[in-house]
Amino acid sequence: MGEDEGDPSVPQGPNEEPEREIADAPASISPAALAHEAHTAYVEQLLKTVQVLEACESRMHALRAHVISALHEQVRRAASSRIEAAEAVSVTASEIAAVLNVGQRSARSLVDECLTLADPEFVPVLDALREGRLTRRQARAVLELAVVVSPGKRVPFCTAAVAVACPDDPSLVPSPGALGRRLRRLVEKYADEPLAQRKERAAASRRVEIEPAKDGMCWLTAHLPVEVGAAIDTRLEALARSLQGQEEGRGIGQLRADAFRDLLLGSSPESPAGGVRTEVVVTVPARTLSGESDTAAEILGYGPLDAPTARLLAAQAETWTTMWVDDGSGAPLALGRRRYSPSLAIRRFLGARDRVCRFPGCDKPAAATEADHTIEWQDGGETDAGNLALLCREHHRLKSLGLWRVRHVEPRPREEGTAAGEDQGRPGGVLEWTSPTGRRYITYPESDTPPPF
Repeated sequence: MGEDEGDPSVPQGPNEEPEREIADAPASISPAALAHEAHTAYVEQLLKTVQVLEACESRMHALRAHVISALHEQVRRAASSRIEAAEAVSVTASEIAAVLNVGQRSARSLVDECLTLADPEFVPVLDALREGRLTRRQARAVLELAVVVSPGKRVPFCTAAVAVACPDDPSLVPSPGALGRRLRRLVEKYADEPLAQRKERAAASRRVEIEPAKDGMCWLTAHLPVEVGAAIDTRLEALARSLQGQEEGRGIGQLRADAFRDLLLGSSPESPAGGVRTEVVVTVPARTLSGESDTAAEILGYGPLDAPTARLLAAQAETWTTMWVDDGSGAPLALGRRRYSPSLAIRRFLGARDRVCRFPGCDKPAAATEADHTIEWQDGGETDAGNLALLCREHHRLKSLGLWRVRHVEPRPREEGTAAGEDQGRPGGVLEWTSPTGRRYITYPESDTPPPF
């Protein structure tokens, strides 16, 4: 045996061990497959970076709140009189406005937000921001409603609100619209003053405002009671859809804007203001309806409704439909008052279950959506709630084009011996979406359902 034999640094003969290992290696991957794998990994990394940056932004905002709060404290301490100390917030805002070169109004809004976050009553929100679990947008949603709660209850409210906004399972994080609805329901458990009284006071500030925009356009905003806004939104959607046709070149957004214009300034031949039937779905607990309770009702897709207004709407309604719900979870189970056309009953069931477009993050109300077959009708899909979901026009289009794929996730079977109505697993109506890049998202029907009848 030569002295170099067995030395890994010396090339071996054709029958030696290293050559046999190469021969046993798997077939080489094609350049196209390698390129696809590299592209997928790169896109995945970019998306993860977006998530990391979101968490970094949350941590930065928590630090900003601490710094601005400290700045305000220094300004207050340096005040030479009580009057000057009372202006510490305004002085701090003016300092921020100058150093950031922004308007006083923007600076004051930032200072107010940071001082609120730094208040011990809101420590659960600040802690969640500091940990990167809560986004600034979510924090603002919590703070906006926390002012309704009395000081002694704000810590438990904020703790519960943070749990709603950032659950342990990332797939259960609510969209901005769903978060707002859930927080509005949550605040009713902590508010000392009934919703009806707060609404009466808030309605005094109802108004319509105009904000100039670029290219000769503007934004027209109305601050109105929710039942009025829901009725206006639903009517605009119905008017817009009634005008759609093969010869109509305007999109749904343009049609809604034109219908809004014509309702206020006068109807045009192409945009009739009347003759369109609309429907707003309101769920009301039976005890609220009878006057035995003031538990809030719910306008599906919009939010809580005070009991007196719910009773008034019920008295004015042309038709009623009874819905039976699960006693424990409040989930819709069946519809009463049989109808000749079952499609309307199914559509109403979907409206109660889904409430909004079921695409990840979309909050188009049920009235502005379409009941889509998850497995297409021409491919053997059935018209039942287990194969239907509400999608807005845009996300219905993306799904129909095959750019996004969706499937219903089957409910887990009920454990033996479990009573009917006791949910032992995943509820129905759960959707799994797959993006064009292969990422998967789970969307759930809102778990906070309207109170049972």
